[in-house]
Amino acid sequence: MELAGNSGGVTLDQVVAPRRGSAAWWNARYLSRDAPWDTGIVPPEVAALVASARTPRGWALDLGCGSGVSSRYLAQHGFRVVGIDLAHTALARARAAAMAESPAAYFCLADVGDLSFLHVRAALALDIGCFHSLPPERRPQYVRSLADHLLPGACYLLYAFGLAAASDESAPGVGPRDVAGFVPYFVLCGVQHGRDRERASAWYLLRRTVTPLRTYPNNPARAGL
Repeated sequence: MELAGNSGGVTLDQVVAPRRGSAAWWNARYLSRDAPWDTGIVPPEVAALVASARTPRGWALDLGCGSGVSSRYLAQHGFRVVGIDLAHTALARARAAAMAESPAAYFCLADVGDLSFLHVRAALALDIGCFHSLPPERRPQYVRSLADHLLPGACYLLYAFGLAAASDESAPGVGPRDVAGFVPYFVLCGVQHGRDRERASAWYLLRRTVTPLRTYPNNPARAGL
């Protein structure tokens, strides 16, 4: 529908549609049930990591937690969990389900790129399709903020699409330069490649190093800022 008296051809949908990637955009996806990633199933990669000897119990972070499926799974397996998301509709569903199941899971409406509101250091972090949606210029801040809230040796499990074509309007995806951007605060322990919705994808397992954030205080370029 085109607006009356509008010579620029701007449609009503373009005026009212939230900006892609904004909190309103993510919330609208959940409201419309247009959230194909919200399957209600705990990924087997998450279950395998939790069952392994790599993950001592403690605090866990679920970045971009959505309706909290993985958050509740972690809580049921001995973690105290903080789930973080921009979509308040998803968080409302997460809180309702957690209350019914009574796990130690807490949910925060916040930006995963800035965890300064948290006062815990976690033994585990999950990101199942959140990092790959961040604009490239915001990713270094995400890495540093996450590193600042993980214990040395903590595991970080990342699921991401591969790089999209330049004309693709979907999530930008993650490439080798993005993975390299986690150095020196993380070391890559393993990669499992696959495909999801006709697009290349991968699970990355990283471990937090002992490198403190103040290692390069006078060299922002090397620190990834």
